[in-house]
Amino acid sequence: MASIVLTQGKKKNHAETASAKSGQFGLILVGVFSIAIFFGIQGFLSSSYFEIKEIRWSGVKQINPKELDQQFQFVLGKNLVHLSIADVHSALINNRWVKEAVVRKVFPSRVDVTLTERVPAAVEIDPLSNRMVLRDSEGVVLEEGEQANLPHMIYYNPNTYTKAMELAPLLAKHKDALIDLSHPKEVSVRLKKGVVNIGSEHFTTRWERFVKIEEDLNKRNVAPWEADLRFPSQVVIKTKTASVEPEE
Repeated sequence: MASIVLTQGKKKNHAETASAKSGQFGLILVGVFSIAIFFGIQGFLSSSYFEIKEIRWSGVKQINPKELDQQFQFVLGKNLVHLSIADVHSALINNRWVKEAVVRKVFPSRVDVTLTERVPAAVEIDPLSNRMVLRDSEGVVLEEGEQANLPHMIYYNPNTYTKAMELAPLLAKHKDALIDLSHPKEVSVRLKKGVVNIGSEHFTTRWERFVKIEEDLNKRNVAPWEADLRFPSQVVIKTKTASVEPEE
């Protein structure tokens, strides 16, 4: 009986050893198969199938699309899978005309870009050189240039620029109006025959008050004059011939 038990033990140990070896071999096969799949996928993703062939722009109105194509020529031919969206986005935002940009990968070979452009809102004039630059509603300089339909201003000041944008629509009929931002808190308007001190608030009410007496003021031929609208219910006019002349 003892010899029979010993023989069965040897057979059992042999079976366990064979099973262990079989398990290890199976794990090796799984590992090799996984590695093969990994490198196969990597090879496929890095293939010419995902080579970028087109950049499609939308939201482009003022920026020249040809200039964008030239600027982002480096994107074409790159692998779409490995393309850095952040790098493309940063390059776009560096363009002063671009306010916002959304960059999207469209597989297998295209990049879609949707832009929100900045819009010129005012022309700033340098009183010394007469150099003109376009600014948007936030005060960002876009480029040198002139647009006759936009409000014109001098001595740009970020603290009063928002106030100037609020005042500008009221000056639509005064094509020669020049908004002066030299004061840190208040706004004034230079016209051909004089200066109008608006202050820092109640622009609509104050400007309407000035318009009511403007025709009479021009008839008096007392230019240059200075109109002060910062009083509660009147316009105070200063001229060369009269120091202070109240107007109701």
